[in-house]
Amino acid sequence: MLFAVMDLIEDGSAGLNGIYYNDELKNRFAWYFEKFRSSKDQLNTANPFFYLRSSSFWHHAIHVGKQVDYGRINTPSDKSINQTIAYAYLDDELFFFLKDATTAAVLRNALVENLDTREEGFKRWALSIGKTEKTVANYTQALKTSIPNWLSDAGQWHTNLLSISDYFALVRVMDSALKVQEFVDYNKRGKGMYLAALKMYRAYLDELTDATAQHDVEVIEQDTSLEPTVKSSLVQARRGQGKFRRRLIDSWQRCAVTGYDNISLLLASHIKPWSSSDNKERLDPFNGLLLIPNLDKAFDLNYVSFDEKGKILISDQLGEYQSLGIHDDMTVPLYAKHQEYMAFHREVFHKKGI
Repeated sequence: MLFAVMDLIEDGSAGLNGIYYNDELKNRFAWYFEKFRSSKDQLNTANPFFYLRSSSFWHHAIHVGKQVDYGRINTPSDKSINQTIAYAYLDDELFFFLKDATTAAVLRNALVENLDTREEGFKRWALSIGKTEKTVANYTQALKTSIPNWLSDAGQWHTNLLSISDYFALVRVMDSALKVQEFVDYNKRGKGMYLAALKMYRAYLDELTDATAQHDVEVIEQDTSLEPTVKSSLVQARRGQGKFRRRLIDSWQRCAVTGYDNISLLLASHIKPWSSSDNKERLDPFNGLLLIPNLDKAFDLNYVSFDEKGKILISDQLGEYQSLGIHDDMTVPLYAKHQEYMAFHREVFHKKGI
């Protein structure tokens, strides 16, 4: 819930310290829930919105005349919250702390640190995108021992790579590894396994911290050539929200592949990646699919793509994809305006080496 609230504050959607129990909050909470959930967790936005009141920093503004009804809530629901709570708000000091992008980033990283050990979190995440237990064990061993040993011999690094929590720090380590001959030789013998382990951990850190998304947002905000309304639209689109998401919902109304129709759980996924798109393409609804979380994750990491007729393409490296609810007979209805974007995605899919 705090990750979702930080996004709303950053996007200016929390107003003057007011956090409303609306679809915008629920959608963002659902997005983070899918990132951090365990196999037994069930999506329920009402519980954290209500029970965070037990903390010292989260407060509720009660509707006039509803204090008694509020006090009687034992099991919160959408209905009981909407009937009794006008909005939630944070302590002023915390709110202004989160309004500052620099200090908010510190808190975001601190929250990530306390969610789980990075090793266990990485293992669970890799399994959640279809990697086998054997592959995950091999990647973990490579990150903990093998790669650090080779880098240490070259005077580059000497500790467990899973101790790295900063996305860009890991990118620098990866750049160094590619210049270490021992790493290059073992990676070649292992058919790319060691580089794959590094790329997988990089993807994990990126998803946890939104590092590249935050970087892209900063670039947008510093672009003096953009009108304020365009900046706002681009920032929200980069976060999978706002005008871009609404356009995809209007276009698809359900998961583009499975037909699942709980909109709060569906993610707005760019076909041609943000980093490769211009500002017009970033807001073009034909450059997007509305997908269930497992498909979104596999599509974003280029483990799946779609051919010209919309038939799914599945990478051999995805692993036990059936356990993710992904099947060989899946299709997506593509229109002419999707084709150029999908051709770009397909090209990356065929070249991807993770």
